[in-house]
This record gives sequence, C-alpha cells and structure tokens, in this order.
Amino acid sequence: MRILKTFYSRSLARIPDDKGGESMGNSSKATALRVAKATFEGLAPLLIQHGIRSPEAEALLRAVCIHAAAKTQDRGRRPNVSRISVKTGVDRHTVAALLKEPPNTDKGATARRDVLSRVIDGWFSDPEYSDKGNPRDLDIGDPNSKGRSVWTLIQRYAPGVWPRLIVDELIRVDYVDTLTNGRLRWRRAPSAKLASKRSTRENSSELMRGAVHALFNDATRPDTRRAWRTAQSIEIGAQDLPLVRKMLRERLNTMFAWITDELNSARWRRDNAKANTGVRVGLSGFTFEETLPKGAPNEIVKKPHRAKR
Repeated sequence: MRILKTFYSRSLARIPDDKGGESMGNSSKATALRVAKATFEGLAPLLIQHGIRSPEAEALLRAVCIHAAAKTQDRGRRPNVSRISVKTGVDRHTVAALLKEPPNTDKGATARRDVLSRVIDGWFSDPEYSDKGNPRDLDIGDPNSKGRSVWTLIQRYAPGVWPRLIVDELIRVDYVDTLTNGRLRWRRAPSAKLASKRSTRENSSELMRGAVHALFNDATRPDTRRAWRTAQSIEIGAQDLPLVRKMLRERLNTMFAWITDELNSARWRRDNAKANTGVRVGLSGFTFEETLPKGAPNEIVKKPHRAKR
C-alpha cells in the first residue's frame, strides 16, 4: 500500500504546543520552536530510515546554524566569531573551526548525483544513444552487452560504477518508463530534462526555507489567510500508483505553467530606481508517496467545512 499526497503553498492547521494549546505564549521564539518541532518530526523518520544517527544530524545542524548566523553580518567583512558564538550558543573555538568550510554532507551522495547527471547528458548528446537530442529507447543490457544499451551507456559515461545501481536510480526517480519489451524510454514530460546538468533547478534549501517561513507566518498570524494548504491525502493500492502519479504530475505541471506565466508578467517587474528593497514571493508544490506497513489503518480524508458568513 502507498499513501500519496499532494501539497501546495496555502493551510496547515495551527501547530499546537505539547499541552495542546497556546499556553507557551505567542512569542516568536516559542512559535519558532513549535515550527522546528514539526519540522523535526517530519525529518526524523527520513534520517532513521537512511541510517543517519542523531549525533550526525546534530553536528550538521550546528554547522548550518553557525553559517546562517555568519550570513546575517555585514557582507564583505570577516565574520565576528564571538558574536556568532553568543547567537548560536556554540563555543568560540568550535565556531572558528566550522567557519573554515561549508557544512559538510555526504560527499558520496553528491558524487552519485554527478554520476547520474553524466549518464543523462550522454544519453541526450551522444549520437549513438540519441537522435537529434532525443534519447533513444534502450535495452537495459547486462555485463556481456556490446551494442547500444543502458548498460554500455553507463560504462561509457560512468566507468567504474555498477550500471545496475544507475538503472535502479533512473527507475526510482521516474526519469524513465519501462516498456513492455523491457526497454527503457526517457519520459517525454517537459520537466524530465530537469535531471540534466544543462538545466537549472531552484536550490532545495530555498524551497525548504520558503516552506518553513510560510509555516511560521501561519502560526504567528492565525487570524489571517493561510499561506500553506494541504490539498489531499488518500491511501491507494500499489496497482493504481502509476496512473495516479501520472495524473498528479500532469495537473501540477499545468497549474504551475499557468502561474509561472502570471508571475513573469511585466507588471510585477521591480523598478530599482524607485525601490531599494524587494519581497521574494512564490509558490511551491510537490507530491509525496509513503509505503504503508501491512495492516496500517486507512487514513480518513476530512472535507473542509465552509465557514458561515
């Protein structure tokens, strides 16, 4: 069983404190802690699933906080270690050591993404594996393959990497379709080429920052219109997943294409001669899938009640 959700920017219910109310007060610090708690509750299962221990996550959080505090200081000036230490509650010597390099994450994961990008670029550009920039349908192949196949493509552009790992990753992230004849076909969706290094993608940290800010604003201003909304959450059978996934992807692509055109209108363009500051505004959306354990209860979807005037 899989549970499949669609989210887009606009209501999340008010985040209660541990006592189920607002007894912690309405201070921004208390609200920020409640938002952080909700964020950690969503992040913790992912960390546990992938074998990331609490000390590793805490060390990364410490480094991220220190670099974030350093960015709030005047640009072009050397970060004030003592001031950052006071703001973050981290020892000065630790602050100085962590400022010497960006927060360190798993370099192996970055390397795997780079390998995948090289393979995809080769599939798009190599005349043997593409036709005028359009990737050909390819047999998966095996260690004995000599002709045109995904296996030989990976051996050419990612030598030393076991091709089956790349094949599984291409299938897992839905970059390819598996045809009835066993071949792999690159998805024709407009968003598919985002996997290639030749295309750009909004930084994931900016997306997360925007989501957290929207959640914080909802929690601090409960009487205003929500900035975050949950569209739907249902449980479906595994056999229906490909169809529902395709439907959600097409609906999101259509909606975001229309909104992007609206936001790119000339009437929103900022006149630097008249304004010294600007406001970053946008809309983010994503679909979410979670495999449910056997015997998990069905999630009840509640329809929102229309408020009476």
